[in-house]
Amino acid sequence: MQAEPPPNTVPECTADVREPVAANVAPETPPRVIHSTALLAGRSQLAILHNETVYFLRQTRFGKLILTK
Repeated sequence: MQAEPPPNTVPECTADVREPVAANVAPETPPRVIHSTALLAGRSQLAILHNETVYFLRQTRFGKLILTK
């Protein structure tokens, strides 16, 4: 007779669950950083054209940024 594992335990996983890495994929580069004051240039709103759609980046009176269509 085999002993039962104690309650609330997770059995150990022996399978290799790591995702395969493609040999031809370049390591990801960090994103480019642009300060919000440079984007807004003293204004509270900026229009951004992306894929023929205009988006608005707006700074609230509390200093938060909101992106809307």
